[in-house]
Parts: sequence; structure tokens; C-alpha cells
Amino acid sequence: MQEEQLLTIQQYATKHKMSTFAVIKRINAKMLKIIKKPVDGKEQEFIVDESIVIQTPQQNVLASKKEVREGSIDYEREFHALLAKYITLQEKYTALIEEKNAKE
Repeated sequence: MQEEQLLTIQQYATKHKMSTFAVIKRINAKMLKIIKKPVDGKEQEFIVDESIVIQTPQQNVLASKKEVREGSIDYEREFHALLAKYITLQEKYTALIEEKNAKE
């Protein structure tokens, strides 16, 4: 299992256009598989998103060349990939700000 397949509850809710409450209900109903993993000294729950297809770098290059040739790019998939990265960076930024404020 790779890091790209792990999403926080908020990331999963955003990706699938659901409320966090609905995601938690699915977790409690055992419809979603979760993994607990230590992050920055705290244990955090991640949802294993099996809908994400992991591609090797060579496959990514071939796929992007094929998309350019065909002229069709899956913008929704690209948007969700960027959104997941943005949410991760935003969480790291918030953690750094909180750490800085705690020191002051």
C-alpha cells in the first residue's frame, strides 16, 4: 500500500463530495477500510482509497503523452489529485503555525 492511497477523513469527504459525518457513518458501518498511522507523534486515522490507481513513473509519462495526442485530459481526476495535495499542504501549514504559536 502506498501513501497516495491513504486519505484523511476530510480529504475523502472532499474528494467524494460528502460530509465528514457521512464518511464517519461509512467508517462505523465498516464500509470503508481505515488504518491508524503515527503522524508527528500523534496517531491519525487514514482511509484506504482503493479507487486511486497507482501508476509507475513510466506509465505516467506514457499516459500523459497519450492524452496529449488524443487531446483529452481527465480534468476532474487532475483536479482531485491537486486538491488532495493542496489539503495535505494546508494541514502541514496549519500544524506549523500552531507549533509556532505554542512556542511563543
